[in-house]
Amino acid sequence: MASARLRKAFRYPDDSSDDERGREELDEEEQERVIDRLKALNEKRNSEYSIVFAAIPLFSSYAFVASILSGSSGLYERCLSLFGILSLLATAYTMRCLPLQRPDPKGKRPMTRSNTIVRVQRYLLPLNAVMCVLLALIYASQSTTESRLGIQPITYLVPGAMFATVLVARQVMLSVDLKTLENLRYEYKGA
Repeated sequence: MASARLRKAFRYPDDSSDDERGREELDEEEQERVIDRLKALNEKRNSEYSIVFAAIPLFSSYAFVASILSGSSGLYERCLSLFGILSLLATAYTMRCLPLQRPDPKGKRPMTRSNTIVRVQRYLLPLNAVMCVLLALIYASQSTTESRLGIQPITYLVPGAMFATVLVARQVMLSVDLKTLENLRYEYKGA
C-alpha cells in the first residue's frame, strides 16, 4: 500500500505562528545586557587596535635610528631622520593617547579644559601632517640613482604611510556607533 504523507499548509514568513523559530522580543533588562555587552566588546576591540596601531609606528622608527647613531651621516641626514622619528612618535601618540571624538550631530564642540596638553593635542595632527609632507617632498626631490644620503630616500615615505594608516584606523574605530542602537531601544509592554 502506498505510504500516506501529511502535508503542512504553506505559511508566509511573516505569518504569526507559535513555532520554535519565532523570535522573542527582548525586555528592557535584556536590551541593556545586549547593549552593555556590545559596548564592552567594542571598547576591547578599540583598545586592541590602538595598541597594535601604536606599536607599528614605534617599530618603524628603527629605520631612522641607525642614521642618527651613525658617525658617517651628516647633519642634514640626522635632522631628516629626527623629523622621521618625531613624526612616527607623534603618530603612535595619536593612536594610543588621543581620545576618539565623534562629531556632534548638532555641530557643537565639546567643552574642554584649556591647558598645555589640550593645546598640544590640538596642533599635533596638523604638525605631524606637515612633517610627513616635508619628508615626502624630500623623497620626491632625491633622485633614486644619486642619493647623497646614507639612508634610502623611500624611507622618508614611511612616516606619511603610518600617519595615513593610523588616521584610517581611527575612522574605522569611530564608525561603530552604539548610540544609534541605544536610540532604537523600545519599551517592552508586557502583560
